[in-house]
Amino acid sequence: MKPKPIAPHPSPKGNYRTLPIQECGEPLISLTGLSPKIQVYPFYHQTNIAGALADCFLRESVVTKLIEAAKHLPDEHFFVVLDGYRPYEVQLELYRMIKRDIEARGEFRSEEEVAKEVAKYVAYPSPNIETPSPHMTGGAVDLTIGTASGWLDMGTDFDDFTVKAQTTWFEQLSEPDERELQIRDNRRLLYHAMTSAGFANYENEWWHYDYGNQRWAMETGQTAFYKGIGEQRS
Repeated sequence: MKPKPIAPHPSPKGNYRTLPIQECGEPLISLTGLSPKIQVYPFYHQTNIAGALADCFLRESVVTKLIEAAKHLPDEHFFVVLDGYRPYEVQLELYRMIKRDIEARGEFRSEEEVAKEVAKYVAYPSPNIETPSPHMTGGAVDLTIGTASGWLDMGTDFDDFTVKAQTTWFEQLSEPDERELQIRDNRRLLYHAMTSAGFANYENEWWHYDYGNQRWAMETGQTAFYKGIGEQRS
């Protein structure tokens, strides 16, 4: 049975970082060795980003939700987690890198236009635990799906900063070819597995899902319960 379509899900208007947070105090949990349906590939550590962690960590309830989501994958399929909790210093480095890349395109005339474009792909880094970037909370996860043959084709690389990274991009094609149909179905599989467990997808990134943080709260109308956190892990 083919996965059902992904309905358009534009993000609500407003600044999610203004929403209140009722911190629940959950610890960060390592994903390594947690389940055969969840593998870890700490992308930023593998690509030598300064300060990036050599493992992937998520808040306790996010881990529970991820295990639940993995049950919706077909046999022989598993999640590949690319990033979870992200220290402020790593967020700052990624922001600077992406800003330089976008500036190098020469498409934007003002600093304001550059900042608006950068904000589509990486949250502005804040050391304030009351207004954290989503990954600083331990409630955001970047992931894809793999099999023994490799990672599924999702149409773009992870951290692709083009319109094709939009979750529903391949839903909108009027005459998709065979590969594009497969990409569309692969994204559907990831989307429905994650949202069925309570995650909210970020519309500009097929790989990014939130739970418990302010962006999730804005998407779902619920109350956030993860503030930004420091270096404690378990």
